Amino acid sequence: MTTYFTTEELQQRYPLSMNVQSPADLKKLSFQDLEKLAEEHRDYLIEICSRNGGHLGPGLGVLELTYALHRVFDSPQDKIVWDIGHQSYPHKLITGRFEAFQGVRQESGVSGFCRRDESEHDIFGAGHAGTSISAAIGLGEGMRRNGLPHKTIAIIGDAALTAGLAYEGLHQDVAFKKNLIVILNDNEMSIAPNVGAINALLSRKMSSPFLHKLQDEVKGMASRIPFVGEEVVQALSKIKHSLKNLVIPTVLFESLGFRYYGPIDGHNLEELCQLFENVRQLEEPVFIHIVTEKGRGYAPAIADKETFHGCGPYDKESGKIIKEANAKAGYNKVYAETLVMLAKADSRVVGITAAMPSGTGLGALQKELPNQYYDVGISEQHAVTFAGGLALEGVKPHVAIYSTFMQRAYDQVIHDICIQGLNVKFGMDRAGFVGADGATHHGNYDVSFMRAIPNLHVCAPKDERELQELVVAMNRHEGPACVRYPRGGGQGLSLYKNLDEIPELEWGTGEIVFASTLSQEEQRPRQIPMEWLERSFKSQKKSLDVILVGYGTTVYPCIRVAEKLSRMGIQVVVVNARFAKPIDSKLFERITKLSKKLVTVEEQVLMGGFGSALMEFFESFDLLSGLKIKRLGIPDQFFHQANQSTLWRQSGIDEDNILKTALDLIASDAASDPENKMHQQSS
Repeated sequence: MTTYFTTEELQQRYPLSMNVQSPADLKKLSFQDLEKLAEEHRDYLIEICSRNGGHLGPGLGVLELTYALHRVFDSPQDKIVWDIGHQSYPHKLITGRFEAFQGVRQESGVSGFCRRDESEHDIFGAGHAGTSISAAIGLGEGMRRNGLPHKTIAIIGDAALTAGLAYEGLHQDVAFKKNLIVILNDNEMSIAPNVGAINALLSRKMSSPFLHKLQDEVKGMASRIPFVGEEVVQALSKIKHSLKNLVIPTVLFESLGFRYYGPIDGHNLEELCQLFENVRQLEEPVFIHIVTEKGRGYAPAIADKETFHGCGPYDKESGKIIKEANAKAGYNKVYAETLVMLAKADSRVVGITAAMPSGTGLGALQKELPNQYYDVGISEQHAVTFAGGLALEGVKPHVAIYSTFMQRAYDQVIHDICIQGLNVKFGMDRAGFVGADGATHHGNYDVSFMRAIPNLHVCAPKDERELQELVVAMNRHEGPACVRYPRGGGQGLSLYKNLDEIPELEWGTGEIVFASTLSQEEQRPRQIPMEWLERSFKSQKKSLDVILVGYGTTVYPCIRVAEKLSRMGIQVVVVNARFAKPIDSKLFERITKLSKKLVTVEEQVLMGGFGSALMEFFESFDLLSGLKIKRLGIPDQFFHQANQSTLWRQSGIDEDNILKTALDLIASDAASDPENKMHQQSS
């Protein structure tokens, strides 16, 4: 973990902040001191996030709210539950982690989300939207059963309020919400601008027919008043938003059993504290609607709320994001641009995202073909079932969702798509390790849970060009299918510029991409025909020592390991499996006749992953006899934030461990075979 300031430097630069090590310290400060504290905290957040990246905008917007919560309530006895955790940076600063926050999102550093093992004040861990209300209700009911009178406070953003889980919690019987306070932080943004009916309600769009009629009737009566009628009409126009706020949210939330307050200025600390003191005395569910400014105090974050919701390192003065030199095209961009090509050629092709137009790259489709683009908000379940409905009418929907968020829509994939065999395609973005966002965001499970579903095919590209080929082949394939691809850039290969250039990939097939019988000049990641390989080993009178089988991101590391093995005189072949389902039966039946030793490598949990799929294939066709297989993948544990190369090393899928595993497997027969070349080398 990197630190940027010594304790002494922090004390000099942020004197007030260094004296606030707990909520108890915060309670001692005057409102004037809290204003100064907010200035220090904003400067510190901007400074640290400029170096580490992070969710800057949300944190800057909730400083005053955070102070008011910890000033009025008694954490951790009162349970303050942050939804997602994007908004929790100020909370971390005043709960004993100010100095440690220098390492936010770094290996062994402070998490970018709430983590229960990090602080007693992090009541509930979360990295996905919409969980806070349900968790807070459960906490409150648990305290009631234990005879404890404390409050539970759920803070949820207006974007997270579009998640179905939030409404399931709001719908809970009032008897279980006695000491619950829900705070809606309304900044009119999630990552991208919010969409949908709830956003329309909260953003003061006068869409209710009842309100239109009421407005028209009141204006009609006022206009008939002699002399002052027109002035009254103008005055009524100025208060129309207040009229809406009086009627719609009150009716909506009070019908769910809450006493509603709002909208309240979320940056007026004294007003917030007074309101919280008052509602603390109530023994009934309370819903407080506050309005905040995302990115408050930092002009670049206010001007570009989408970028600074969650960003990489940036120049603090200008706000410009620092881009890597010679950065390679991101997989999400390649996926989206290929989808744009398909959509231009076929109006039936549409793209669907769940509030991630920039993250998934589908903003490109929105820009080029807005009529073939849908953003459904933070509603992954709805996105999948919505796609199923489209497919029934002959539309060809492609649903782009992060692997970690697809977990939320698993029932819909099974029940609404695959049982019915609907022609829906899934782009599984951020598959594998994602780095700084940690355990809640790693996409390490999708191969296991997707390949278990009948009718659904599962594939992964070795590089960005193959991603283009797979997206086109998947679009051509009839039936449910998904392609998984990682976060970040590809191999730096030139891309196909139009559909006519993209070769037709045979669905359900893998390929051989390296063979030690080729000369060094001939070696490059390319498809090597099986017939040629068989003839090559036969003509050169060589036996194949080991087969490395890569899936997706691990193919190129396998090739680099194979090059090292070849230089050691070891005969090795690399297979790009490409499909976890269906397994390429012809390829694996034939290649295992050349060698009985295989190492499979995948950036996915071992349990139920590609290696398991291959073992199941061999077992079902009675091909396991004599085979020696070592599976490398992510072990049965959660991994927290670190850079991706570190996570690969920690999980044992790095090149060093692939090489060691291959050598150990080759050497496993050395004791019984004195002619074995590995035995000769070791002696």
